[in-house]
Amino acid sequence: MIEVIALDGVSGAGKSSTAKLLAKELGFCHIDSGAMYRMLTYEALRQGIRSAQHVELGKIAESLHFSFGENQEMQVNGKPLPPEIRGSEVSANVSEYCKPREVREVLAGQQRKLGLSRPSVAEGRDMATVVFPDARWKFYMTARPEVRAARRVRELQAAGHPAQYDEILQNLQERDDKDTTRELSPLRKADGAVEIDTSDLTLEGQISIIAHLVRSAS
Repeated sequence: MIEVIALDGVSGAGKSSTAKLLAKELGFCHIDSGAMYRMLTYEALRQGIRSAQHVELGKIAESLHFSFGENQEMQVNGKPLPPEIRGSEVSANVSEYCKPREVREVLAGQQRKLGLSRPSVAEGRDMATVVFPDARWKFYMTARPEVRAARRVRELQAAGHPAQYDEILQNLQERDDKDTTRELSPLRKADGAVEIDTSDLTLEGQISIIAHLVRSAS
């Protein structure tokens, strides 16, 4: 069984923050699959590639080589992930750009390679269902849309990016619809996954619950 903690769930449920701190607490690496798709989207937009250009997007995916740095954080082509991948333009486009099979197969392969290299916390939309179906621990994180939008606004503002609540809420709802209805690797709760509603939980509470369940099942 792969020594991976697979965290799936809707956008803004706290997966990234939880996964990063959970990995640190347990001494695992953090596979941020969302950052990988954001990096691809950012690079495609920078090159003027459209979401319908599947072949070109596949070539971009093949040009991005993800690895763990000395601090166990993910990097791309030997460099830290750029902060621009968290911007609103990338957020508004990432669902469309990450849909093509040419993209998902390449990046899923890289995710598996990372997960097999050392114990990891992998978070995204299809970690437990597609990428790591044999993961030792599986979780599905969710939260009310209004709560998720408020969290995302705070995150963006803290990072110095402009953010409007109504725009973020609409973006999240559209992202949910696209993620759950796409033909390839749709977002869903994996068989055997533990569902955690983070709407009324602090970040510390989320980490505590998952860490306890992981340790008790070890």
